[in-house]
Amino acid sequence: MKRFMKSSIAVFALSLILIATFGTKALAYSEIPDCFDFTETVLKMDAGTTKQIPIMAYYNYTYYLGPHTSSGTYMECSYKTGYQYVTLHIGADETEKNIFYHFYVDDDRMPTSEKHDCIEVYVQNINPAAAAAADAKEAAISGLKNYSGNNAEFNALYYYSNYKDLQDAFGTNPDLLLAHYNQFGKNEGRIANKLK
Repeated sequence: MKRFMKSSIAVFALSLILIATFGTKALAYSEIPDCFDFTETVLKMDAGTTKQIPIMAYYNYTYYLGPHTSSGTYMECSYKTGYQYVTLHIGADETEKNIFYHFYVDDDRMPTSEKHDCIEVYVQNINPAAAAAADAKEAAISGLKNYSGNNAEFNALYYYSNYKDLQDAFGTNPDLLLAHYNQFGKNEGRIANKLK
């Protein structure tokens, strides 16, 4: 019995030493656990809310935000190696139902930047008015494809898509976009017949 107790105590002590020496904080899940460890990889958030998520980054990183409709949808993060919190923001006017926050290794110690993982957010309680406005805008943008003034030199959809200042100034009005191109855009060297 004494031998069993001594062996048990030795195994327990060795386990504690190994945990203290080699233990890492396992958070939850990752496709590439040698690069990232997340507490959550899939979660639900209401439109107009924020949430802090603890992560472990073993390399410096950057992130890319998948398709989204709100400028209020973004992430606050350190971009650096270490245990940290990232803050996910979902805009109040967000209409996309699934938002992907893609993490990419961006570190000289990793020879490739193709290491990638993500957190997926299911957006809940989307504002119906924001969704209707987004649908109307999408329909108007689609209508630029079939604008009667489109030709080999000018395409209203491409001109609109290429320039944020024109989107802000003229919206999806193809007549105003064409007038701007003819009066100013050509002389400014703006691209109107392809996506730049």
